[in-house]
Amino acid sequence: MTSLKPVRIRAPGRIVLFGEHSDYIGLDVIPSAITLSITIEVSPREDKVVEVEYLDLDEHDEFRVGQKLSYRHKRDYLRSAFNIMRRKGCTPIRGADLRVRGEMPIAAGLSSSSALSVAAVMAAAYLSDHKMDLRDTALTAFDAEVTEFGESGGMQDHFASVYGGIIHLDFGEDCKVTRLAATMDGIVIGDSLEKKADTVSDIEAIKSTVVEEYAAISEHIGDFNHRTTPINQVYELFKGRPSSGRRVAEATLRNRDLTASALELLISRDPNPSLLGKLLDEHHSILRDGLDRSTSKIESMIAAAKAAGALGCKINGSGGGGTMIAYAPGREQEVADAMRKSGGVPYLTSIGQGASIEPI
Repeated sequence: MTSLKPVRIRAPGRIVLFGEHSDYIGLDVIPSAITLSITIEVSPREDKVVEVEYLDLDEHDEFRVGQKLSYRHKRDYLRSAFNIMRRKGCTPIRGADLRVRGEMPIAAGLSSSSALSVAAVMAAAYLSDHKMDLRDTALTAFDAEVTEFGESGGMQDHFASVYGGIIHLDFGEDCKVTRLAATMDGIVIGDSLEKKADTVSDIEAIKSTVVEEYAAISEHIGDFNHRTTPINQVYELFKGRPSSGRRVAEATLRNRDLTASALELLISRDPNPSLLGKLLDEHHSILRDGLDRSTSKIESMIAAAKAAGALGCKINGSGGGGTMIAYAPGREQEVADAMRKSGGVPYLTSIGQGASIEPI
């Protein structure tokens, strides 16, 4: 039997710098991995049984490899990863004891579920003695989290977790990945402690609204392309006839143009901090006013962070609760203290490396 040693698999969470709510409608996005992560300790066994301990949730699971696994509940991501890998012809040669733990809040916009899916795919591949490249790992993790359960999410989270650093994802070219040179010190994440009822439903609602509005726009602009049509044409078309759906669609186009501006800035290793902060603030205003993604508590946390020296702040993730991020180089602790006084829980973090596997 092939010798497999105990390993620790680490998959980082992510923040979205620019292009929030853009990946699942085919627009570009700029996410970044962070140092907060999900880890799975894999201890191979001599039999074909996998025992899973979710240490943060005090939950246990057990199954045998090499067979189709039923799901204990919707979004059973670890079992899903093993099912997807089995369909790809990757069957573990041994079982294992898996110990899962996380360093980030769950369901707070940091993509803990995507990080878990990435780590689970890597665990299944390791136990199958199967080598995967970065792209295949990201796409397989996307299938395990999104496709398998018929969800509406995008794949930026999985690419961000697998590749690490700051990346640009071009969803007009079969998800082209470009690593960006920029460095960003001074990132503080603030958890509002406002738990969202259902992140997936938020995404589904925004996506369906945007698809309908794009179709309506196409009836008036025959060559409308949501990736290239100037936003001024859309403004002129519906001037004086606002609607909530149109506001959402226009917000996605504003996001598109802002992301393009941010990309020009982030290809430099040392982007201008003040300009970067200004763009983050602008992105937040689009998410807040165009997509209704912020909350009064998050606005209070942002105001406190700005007063403490943050150069820019934005909601992070699907919004409606969860986390926000502050860009505060040199003022990290002051901003963290201000967030805490506003009722949030701060996390000092930085740009992180991609998913990894190492011996224990």
